[in-house]
Amino acid sequence: MPRISDQLTGCALYIYASMQDARDGANQGASGFLVGVQSQTFPDLSFTYAVTNWHVVRKAKTPVIRMNRRDGGIECFPTTAAEWTQHPDGDDIAAFQINPDVERMRFVSLAARMLLTHELVAHEDIGIGDDVFMIGRFINHEGKERNAPALRFGNIAMMATEKIVTEYGTEQESFLVEVRSLPGYSGSAVFLYSSAPMNDMSRMRAGTPMNTSGPPLSGVALQDAAMKQMSPKGPYLLGIDWCHLNNQIMVRDRDGKELKEGWTVRENTGMAGVIPAWKIQELLCSDELTERRRLGDQQLADAAKRVSLDDSY
Repeated sequence: MPRISDQLTGCALYIYASMQDARDGANQGASGFLVGVQSQTFPDLSFTYAVTNWHVVRKAKTPVIRMNRRDGGIECFPTTAAEWTQHPDGDDIAAFQINPDVERMRFVSLAARMLLTHELVAHEDIGIGDDVFMIGRFINHEGKERNAPALRFGNIAMMATEKIVTEYGTEQESFLVEVRSLPGYSGSAVFLYSSAPMNDMSRMRAGTPMNTSGPPLSGVALQDAAMKQMSPKGPYLLGIDWCHLNNQIMVRDRDGKELKEGWTVRENTGMAGVIPAWKIQELLCSDELTERRRLGDQQLADAAKRVSLDDSY
């Protein structure tokens, strides 16, 4: 995997169930991240959204967003579940428009062009085995006085073809990713950033010669050719972590015999469910959020008309 920019961790945020938990850095809660949507009226401006899972919002009831400040401290933003917008089709994603002070806060919002689309999957030949990483809360060592997101690494294990049945009986479109997900990472941004060697189809798309004829390459020429055949993909936002799959295993005694009571425990398989980024795009482009942005643009336009120039002409 290529070297990851330290700045990218600035998109992560922590989510707690109360203001006190957020200030104390309680060892519970979930993760989220920031996405920016460009204004249709003012191209230099964008609307910033905190994105996490709907189940995180629902369980927290009064979710508190915690972000880092430039002076080294933290800032907490209290919300209510009613202020978040769920995906219109019921997918386990929610968004909240947040307006952090860019002069005081240290953050990065992901641009819409980073979100993976069906077209990118086909064009970049994205599939099983591609490298991924996840940015979120490792609650065993997360940073108490300041958000300190941790990265976990893995690979796509299954494309988003088979839906995962949720605990509520609904079906969720998901990638399966071998990324060793744990509690606390729900709502984390999962990125695809792979430098796997190009296959023949990818080389043809990129216009890279396959050197199928002519004299064999050696030395510097061979190294240069090898570098040309490496096609870094991304980084793209693959999607949002929402679950990890478990096994039910029997509890055994010291001799390895199953207990008569039939007790079982859940065993984390390390396989995470990741809702595709195009679902996040659908949420951000939903009628409700689009209308709110239109009204926001209108308010900005009206405010601009009321500004008086300080001149004497």
